[in-house]
Amino acid sequence: MGSSDDSTELLTADIIHIQSDADKIESSKDTAELLKAPAPSLPSLWLWDEQGLKFFEAVTYATEYYLTNSEIELLKKRSHQIAQRIEPDSVIVELGSGCLRKTKILLQAIDDLNKCVDYYALDLSRSELERTLQEVSASTFHRVRCHGLLGTYDDGLAWLQQSEIAWRARAVLSLGSTLGSLTRTEAAEFLAGFAKAVDHSVNGATRSEPLMVIGVDGCQKGEKVWPAYNDAESRNDQFIKDALDYANQILGKGIFDQDQWDRHGQWNEKIGRHEQSLVPQKDIWFEDRCLKAGERVFVVSSHKYDHDDRQRRWQGAGLSLMEGWQHQGTKYGEFYSCSSATRVLC
Repeated sequence: MGSSDDSTELLTADIIHIQSDADKIESSKDTAELLKAPAPSLPSLWLWDEQGLKFFEAVTYATEYYLTNSEIELLKKRSHQIAQRIEPDSVIVELGSGCLRKTKILLQAIDDLNKCVDYYALDLSRSELERTLQEVSASTFHRVRCHGLLGTYDDGLAWLQQSEIAWRARAVLSLGSTLGSLTRTEAAEFLAGFAKAVDHSVNGATRSEPLMVIGVDGCQKGEKVWPAYNDAESRNDQFIKDALDYANQILGKGIFDQDQWDRHGQWNEKIGRHEQSLVPQKDIWFEDRCLKAGERVFVVSSHKYDHDDRQRRWQGAGLSLMEGWQHQGTKYGEFYSCSSATRVLC
């Protein structure tokens, strides 16, 4: 096919805008309040603009970034087992879809089983959804139909609970260790919300088995984790620093210059997470708040969940683990769970 066909396909990507206007109105206010706090921070959400998504995709190809390769290896081995759990005519929503090179493995397994499903990639950037949905164009599969959802996780949660799709089986994919950027309490609340959204009980009767497929990094070896976020080619530096440009966009002011900031990463062994901050090289004033030279502005953490951590998260979210596998070399794992209100089949 020629380039004109590719262009047409790009323009006709099926993307549904579900983002609430209230999210946009609150963004500037929230960012300002976080920067003025005694312990300043930037919303980790600001990492995921169009440019940030591209920078992160580059990170996933870094030699040191073991998470993506571990997940791909697990999906290649187990995708058909997961696909067997997904009911025909399901609605499948992937949270923070990004690049679809991993997801394609599972979607192909579903297609191989001749199951008609609708897959929805949820993300914050329309242009990135248009770009990545080309990876799963109409000609890619026979039975799997692919769409985009433009919005936040909260928007996706609300969309999943619409009456229009309540009659269909629903599954949620949270791949790529999405849970890592949340605190342990937040992770349980996050999972609980989506567990409720995929619960298919009607008047107390279960119509189908709720399903969530969750990627979790269980590696707690600092010597393995630290290089993944501090790669030799500084790809991760570009990704984290991009949050400054997005903050400028949200605030409507060119306050922050990337060249005046350093990225700082550290492995916090005590609580099992890698932490990343941005550090100004000189005093920078934001309204009436001076961000001092050397003062850390927290951006994002990446929690690592061992066996006990995972069990507490499932229980806190009202989930029952159905099955799970871990990469033996890195302890990265894929797990699928269902609502505790529903019979677990294995």
